[in-house]
Amino acid sequence: MGAYSKTSSKTSTLDTDVQTSTPPRLLRLFTLYENMTRFVLPLCTSLQDRPHPDVPITQSNNIVDISGVGLKQFWDLRNHMQEASTLATAHYPETLDRIFVIGAPAFFPTVWGWIKKWFDPITTSKIFILSNADVKPTLESMIEPRNIPKRFGGELDFEFGMRPILDPAMESSLTWLSSQEPPATLPRGPLLVTEGNEDGKQIIVTLGSKDGVARREKIAILASKQESPVKDPAVNNGTIYASDEKKDEATSTDPEPQVILASK
Repeated sequence: MGAYSKTSSKTSTLDTDVQTSTPPRLLRLFTLYENMTRFVLPLCTSLQDRPHPDVPITQSNNIVDISGVGLKQFWDLRNHMQEASTLATAHYPETLDRIFVIGAPAFFPTVWGWIKKWFDPITTSKIFILSNADVKPTLESMIEPRNIPKRFGGELDFEFGMRPILDPAMESSLTWLSSQEPPATLPRGPLLVTEGNEDGKQIIVTLGSKDGVARREKIAILASKQESPVKDPAVNNGTIYASDEKKDEATSTDPEPQVILASK
């Protein structure tokens, strides 16, 4: 969370002639939601080596690491958090499955009593505050250990700001549109899954800008359902799931967030 808040104010628009009163930090949020709904979710939906491959993936699970965040920083971010909740509720409803808050400092339960009033009740019912002892088992109930970052007790060598790490199933579903060697992973910046003009296949396209020049490059073609290799359906890849047994087991009927604190 600290790394995100430091970079969110640097967001800018390509068209300098457009006058907008939207704060840069809110533009960053808008970009994140657009990237999720127009790229991440369609990409994950295309994968066939998961339970119920015909069910579109429309929600995400989010890990928010607030370790090292002080009380003053929380207070400074209060307006941003309220704006984020309003944006998600108004324009991206039902895209959130759960938020797992980890690394909460000792004062957080008290602060949460204040800030949860800024969110609608449906959103707060999806927020789970985990103690250090509960991070690993809770995340493993939703995500395969090989897809959980090492810092959270998993096996994935990933830190905030790194480029995506594609698992074998995702790599095999992509046909790279390049005469050079396929890239190790997807390029930085916003991406879009769009329908091809000729055969209707889904194509990954770059968006945004680089060095002041608009990007609109075709990166790869997604394999169709008939072309996608189907592996063991009991194996889940990625960190976003359709409804399955693991998800049902982790679902809470408690309307309030579950605050699990480890004694020290």
